[in-house]
Amino acid sequence: MSGKLIIVSNRLPFKIEKKGGRYEVRQSSGGLVSAIKSLPKKSGIVWIGAADFKEEAWLEYQRTSSDEGGYHIVPLFLDKRTERLYYNGFSNTMIWPLFHYFPSFAEYDAEYYEAYQEINRRFAEKIKSIAGEEDLIWVHDYHLMLVPGFLRQGARPLSSSFFLHIPFPSYEIMKLIPEDWRNEILNSLLSADVVGFHTKEYVSHFKNSLSFFLGSECTNGMVNLSGHTTLIRDYPISIDFEQFYQAFDKPEVAKGRALIRQKYNSAKIIFSLDRLDYSKGVINRLLAYEKLIQSTASVRGQVVFIINVVPSREEISKYAERKKMIEENISRINGLYGSIHWQPIIYQYRHLNFDELLACYTACDVALVTPLRDGMNLVAKEFVASRKDKRGVLILSEFAGTSNELDGAILVNPNDLDLMQTAILRALRLKAAEQEGRISDMQKHLETHNIQAWLNSYMQDMRQIKLQNIGAAPKIMSFEDKINIFEHYKAARKRLILLDYDGTLIRFYNRPEEAVPGEVIRELLHRLAANPLNRVVLVSGRDAATLSQWFGSTGVDLAAEHGSIYLPYSGKTTRLPEVMPPSWKAAVKALMQKYTEQVPGSFIEEKNYTIAWHYRTAEDITVETSRLKLTKDLMILNEQKEFDILQGNKVLEVKNVHVNKGKFVSDLILSEDFDFVVALGDDVTDEDMFSVLTADHQYPIKVGLSGTKARFNLININHVLSFLDQLGALKNRVSHV
Repeated sequence: MSGKLIIVSNRLPFKIEKKGGRYEVRQSSGGLVSAIKSLPKKSGIVWIGAADFKEEAWLEYQRTSSDEGGYHIVPLFLDKRTERLYYNGFSNTMIWPLFHYFPSFAEYDAEYYEAYQEINRRFAEKIKSIAGEEDLIWVHDYHLMLVPGFLRQGARPLSSSFFLHIPFPSYEIMKLIPEDWRNEILNSLLSADVVGFHTKEYVSHFKNSLSFFLGSECTNGMVNLSGHTTLIRDYPISIDFEQFYQAFDKPEVAKGRALIRQKYNSAKIIFSLDRLDYSKGVINRLLAYEKLIQSTASVRGQVVFIINVVPSREEISKYAERKKMIEENISRINGLYGSIHWQPIIYQYRHLNFDELLACYTACDVALVTPLRDGMNLVAKEFVASRKDKRGVLILSEFAGTSNELDGAILVNPNDLDLMQTAILRALRLKAAEQEGRISDMQKHLETHNIQAWLNSYMQDMRQIKLQNIGAAPKIMSFEDKINIFEHYKAARKRLILLDYDGTLIRFYNRPEEAVPGEVIRELLHRLAANPLNRVVLVSGRDAATLSQWFGSTGVDLAAEHGSIYLPYSGKTTRLPEVMPPSWKAAVKALMQKYTEQVPGSFIEEKNYTIAWHYRTAEDITVETSRLKLTKDLMILNEQKEFDILQGNKVLEVKNVHVNKGKFVSDLILSEDFDFVVALGDDVTDEDMFSVLTADHQYPIKVGLSGTKARFNLININHVLSFLDQLGALKNRVSHV
């Protein structure tokens, strides 16, 4: 796919400043800027963002300079009042505190949200004015969550992808957002081709919110709505490892490091760097350090805590208050415990340039990175990468996304001051050999999981899903497709035919027990199974007893309850080894019973490993509301993630988390060397099966015209029966060996 890469973020990757009568550019730092810088300049990169400089400055800069950092820059000059309500208001006094689990700091103001909608709409309009159909549009962060939705609206809809650089919270936090705002945000994100997060935890939270508030189910990382597929997955952002690793030897860094070490002589140095924000846990850090020097006399005069706070959002009251609290605590601690010869805390409130930062990283003995909540936190990765000397200890909050990757860090709960104190003391006393082992292990990880790997992974998925959505119309099996499958079938020596039942071989009935197979279906299955080269397996959500009663004499294998129980025609019942009788079933049944009493015509179907709530014949006009409420109640009950909740055709099914058709089929394929596989199914449970059948000799086929991972669609059950009938009539091209 050719075309431009259009990066869309709240701010542009540079600032324009007037110095000595002429305008100069100061490049911004950060993971995204570093990643995009690594792309070849010929890539055709366009960067759209709000300008924090005046339009005349931009025009003058363009007139006198052509250097925009390798990008084509498209600034938005926004109305200052609306921008303030959008940025300082909705983005940073509602979304930021909620997504970082500070709900008491959130303000719910309709004027803020109207401004948020307006600015997001302006961004979408600007994108549409320059974007072509083949361009990749990549929208970034919480300020612009409505942009993907606006791009899909209007006469010329455009696809985009979205990445969130902060945590995504649990659905209990999302519930605090007014319903109309929340649903618009979630629906907008589902308009994107790819929605990316830093960690699997955030992915899980997002999926739960989709299920809880919209009733949208995610299967194998995909949500399919009206033929549009959204991929939802984790992409942990990283750093330019080599830049930080090699900087250790830069003369400017080495000089700065030597000056720091000389100034503090033999004292151990703890270093902390954070942007001014209540989510960073700076106060907790100071209080833990105070407890240490209070309780451990041996560290007094022997340890210095250098803390650098980077200015940020001081115009927001919570931030100005935080700055005051930090400075008051630093003054108090220094006054109480310091002396003429020793100042416990060295405090700076300013931006550090790269060389200054690296001097601090490489001079310190301990890096204290303990946010109360952080989407990723690249400071921790930068510190580890910078230590070419294999020295230093990282103390890291378990609430930072980075904690999932950096196993060599000492993890702490920043709310536990005693634990923090103990961790600091342990880090100060850690032997050189253990420091080297920890740093080396983490550097090996960062060297391969670097910013370029992050970028490549995301862009590969963006292109793939965009292409998939461009061709998202049903892939109805053509005559040529069918001939190709038949030729492959005739040439194969060992074939596997996988068939769902309800909705695939027979239509849906009001009650499951009414869907009894007729002689046509039974004879067709018998004919397919009678061929010695064929292995036919009925893979169904139905219980084993019913399948045995209906199909026991047809010669087909039976996989009941999505593969929980396997009954080969030639052998005894086999249960998958990891499947245990579910302990959750009684509680789920009791919950479903409550809704069965509320919704006339609904009923429960109970099996060994699954239980389902059917509402095909429900008369209650609020049945959809009841289904959504039941889904929410089941999610709350499923705190330990013991079961999966599946939305089928007028049925809500709960099954063992360890079982799905994909797992069953994977195990079956590994057990024998099949050189031809065809699989037919109609619903979300069959997508699990389709997703594992990706080889050229495997043919997953979806029944119906909805979006799917399958290679082909057959329009309805009649087409399925005709296809199988023709398959069964084919003569083998090879002799059975």
